[in-house]
Amino acid sequence: MEHPLAAAVLNNLPHLLDNPDLIQPLLDLAYADLNRNSVLGFEAAARMMEALRLEAELEALPVPTEEERNKYAAIGTVIEALMASAEFLLKQQLLLLQVIGLLLLVRAWSRAHILPLLLFAAVSAAVVVYVSTGGGVVPGFRSFVRFFVLMLDFLFAFNRPRRDG
Repeated sequence: MEHPLAAAVLNNLPHLLDNPDLIQPLLDLAYADLNRNSVLGFEAAARMMEALRLEAELEALPVPTEEERNKYAAIGTVIEALMASAEFLLKQQLLLLQVIGLLLLVRAWSRAHILPLLLFAAVSAAVVVYVSTGGGVVPGFRSFVRFFVLMLDFLFAFNRPRRDG
């Protein structure tokens, strides 16, 4: 079974490339589903541990009664169902991670035109520092990279509050 968010993203990829503002709500949905699947996975793991403990207790009995054999069979069925649900959740997690990666890639692609401007701003800042100190301070490569990374972080930061206005 395919995740509905994955289908929605893949079916509307050209529209998302043209409208990158629509990506953040989809990312929020994907992260919420990822968290929900994580919680379900932890609950399934806890149930699995309990079922395995009960199964081990029943196996340790010297001569099980008919009722204990029925319990053992029921626990085996529960373990199989839990394994199937864990496998399903794992597939959903992987699919959601792929969707998140695709959405982040689309968002970065939509902002790729800004990168030359960032490089120009970093070089301009280095020139301003050099001129304002009368040649006394020559910004090195680390300063250039630090400024460039700060600008990238400012422009591509996740979940940055926006002013509507």
